Amino acid sequence: MEPFSYLTTRSARDYVDVVMSLSELGKPRFGRPLVLANYTDVEPTLSTLDEVGGSLDRLEDEVEALQDGHPRAYLRALLRGSRTVVSILRGEDRPYRELVQGILEIDHVAIPEREATRLRSQLHEDLGHLGYDGELDAQVQAWLAGTSLTGDAVIDFGQAVIDDARRDTEKRVLTLPPGEGIDSFTGIRNVHYSGRSQYTGNFRGWLHFNVDKSWQRDLFVHVLCHEAYPGHQTFYALWDQLFQQRRWPIEAAYYQLNNPTNAVFEGGPEIAMHMLGWDDGDHDDARRLRAAVTYMDLGRIAMNNACLWVNEGTMTRTEAVDLMVDHYVLHDDAERAFDFFTDGLARTNYAQYYYGRRIVRLAFERFEHDEAKRQTFFDILYRTPHSTSTFITAIEEASGNPFDPFQFDA
Repeated sequence: MEPFSYLTTRSARDYVDVVMSLSELGKPRFGRPLVLANYTDVEPTLSTLDEVGGSLDRLEDEVEALQDGHPRAYLRALLRGSRTVVSILRGEDRPYRELVQGILEIDHVAIPEREATRLRSQLHEDLGHLGYDGELDAQVQAWLAGTSLTGDAVIDFGQAVIDDARRDTEKRVLTLPPGEGIDSFTGIRNVHYSGRSQYTGNFRGWLHFNVDKSWQRDLFVHVLCHEAYPGHQTFYALWDQLFQQRRWPIEAAYYQLNNPTNAVFEGGPEIAMHMLGWDDGDHDDARRLRAAVTYMDLGRIAMNNACLWVNEGTMTRTEAVDLMVDHYVLHDDAERAFDFFTDGLARTNYAQYYYGRRIVRLAFERFEHDEAKRQTFFDILYRTPHSTSTFITAIEEASGNPFDPFQFDA
């Protein structure tokens, strides 16, 4: 029986060949593969960028022959993203924001200062409710000093959180595939990232977390949900199951960095804890979790803006780190963030974190207060392949109202 595909099976496999080949061709430049998970049996066969370009030419003709609708719009986005990766690998001199637009379908602009002002006020209020007095600077210092973990304590604390998150994912979000689980949950040192998940197949995966860094305890709860349940591990395992059930197309049966699907893939995990309902209510446990996320969002604004300005050549490393520290990012974390968003691979997809969280959070707000609508949202988020633009269209159609997550309140 043929697997499910939007194009002919041959053409669908040809596109996955493009993706796998670009992953291999990009290794010398990026230092690592683009593809992090592959549910298909397709192996790369294209050995040059010219061969990739020729295959994309043929695929574009077939995509354009499709009727208007989700498959056509989704595949158009994928092909445009692949063309942009080819452009990067060719070393073409293109503006930074143009590359981000081609890959993420996001216009990477500076986040307005009023957003940071709003979050500072919210954080001051949140920490005040939790008993921290004084100005915001003093509140944040006292809060971090009294609620942070590092070293082995990070992993010891996290195991119970993961177990609870898996349980509540099945209660409130979706049923996980039989046999799904995490085989390794460990600390790692001397890396520039905070946490990472890897899907290893057969519904299994592992999690590594940077235990050199100081983790605010409640923010670590958010990160665990992001990486595990109902975040990345949940997405990986469910997509594998759907593909085996012929409910997920070949053209989407992998996960690739620098791809128009990245913002949704990061945005879903970015609201994972909220989908579990852990931050709901007026009790202190929920307040602590909300304060941690507000703190994170404030830092993310500075990280996102610094990424933009550094990669456009208008901000230095020192200025970028100072900006992040001014938004309460710990100095070591700011240094790591700089290394991350200037990395040859991550620089063009870094906007997926801030914007992905914003896009999916604002979408979920339209559905979260009615169980039937929640399930509609989960079908869109988890069970339908989406690029940034097709996700926005799906939210508009399902909610019956225009949706522009890039519009900030005045």
